[in-house]
Amino acid sequence: MTLPKDQFRHLVSLGDSALVVIGFGLALSSCVGDGAADGALWGGSVDTLPNGAIEVHNPRYGIWDSTNAWHVVEELRIGTLEGSGPDLFGGISALEVDESGNIYVFESQAQELRVFNSSGDYIRTIGRDGGGPGEFKQGIGMAWAPDGNLWVVDPGNVRISVFDTAGTYATMKRILGGYVMTPWPGRFDQAGRFYHYGLDVDAEPGGRFVMVRFDTLLNPLDTIRVPSPPDDRYFELQTEGGFTRAGIPYTASIMSRIGPNGFLWIANTGDYHLYKRAVTGDTVLIVSRDFESMPVTEVEIDSAIVGLEWFTRQGGRVTRSRFPSVKPAFRSLYIDDESGIWVVPVVVNAEGGQLIDVFEPSGRYLGRLRLPFGISGNPIPIFRNGCIYAVTYDDFGVPYVVRGRIEKP
Repeated sequence: MTLPKDQFRHLVSLGDSALVVIGFGLALSSCVGDGAADGALWGGSVDTLPNGAIEVHNPRYGIWDSTNAWHVVEELRIGTLEGSGPDLFGGISALEVDESGNIYVFESQAQELRVFNSSGDYIRTIGRDGGGPGEFKQGIGMAWAPDGNLWVVDPGNVRISVFDTAGTYATMKRILGGYVMTPWPGRFDQAGRFYHYGLDVDAEPGGRFVMVRFDTLLNPLDTIRVPSPPDDRYFELQTEGGFTRAGIPYTASIMSRIGPNGFLWIANTGDYHLYKRAVTGDTVLIVSRDFESMPVTEVEIDSAIVGLEWFTRQGGRVTRSRFPSVKPAFRSLYIDDESGIWVVPVVVNAEGGQLIDVFEPSGRYLGRLRLPFGISGNPIPIFRNGCIYAVTYDDFGVPYVVRGRIEKP
């Protein structure tokens, strides 16, 4: 089910008064830098709403043409289908890159951190499965702290393990245990503040997840409440021990991303509206784009029902009428290291790579590019020094780490 735009805007504004106020400056630029075309070629509109927020509406077609469109070229792939070396991955749950271009890959089956240089050569392995200092039980995320140390989020051991640039274990920091959110949505922002999820036990029965902003000592600074998706996105089976949920395919969802400057981006994938919010809860920028709705066909519903047999075998009931009639506008959202916006649209016949809609930080639509590889949303791709780093899978389900150079004419 798609939330009506007015209803979603109301959700975005909920909880504003409960947030701690921190001063932020908003810079709305007219161009993104390299590769941005003359604004006269842009066919969109910019309006200022009564609350001071800027609303940018984009047509279906962007600024780029054949002379100024960006391109992404794959220049590195780490992984193998066969063998037993460190480049054979059973699963990848976290990814990071340092300023020298060294790539840090958390192998989820072995529960160890493998480091490769910018050429893809293996350097070292950090940690192993276990509960001792420097060991891991459930590594799900990584981030570079302002002091240059690497934080590895490990809810299985109820802690963050901290390593220096040589891979030596330094210390640990306690975090909330018993809850896992993947892909891990946290990060450090440009001011050195750390974002990680928490549980607001007072929000509703059983509590609800919130984003919490910490200092480097892991002292909480702010609570950032994110709109919750409606419960009717699931088929649910009640059991004596609780319940089992199965997501209804093609149903819209609500997602959020923390940008490098500490702003929160929230999106309802059912329409093409993106909301940029300050930590105070105030919406400062709304970005929309025209798009063509795609129907969910009867054949697609039949296939989805077959894919839910694991749920029906347990006694769950799948109701055909609850499938949406149209697909979401997009399926994922990423914010790059310059605060540019990358949206993965729902499209037909996207074979041969991954289509991405790219927007300036100000919200103007640049255009659509095709990555030469598919990208997984878990872990969230990394944008660093003009490159995109992501996990991709081959036809056999084997994961690889890829680096693509973003070329801007």
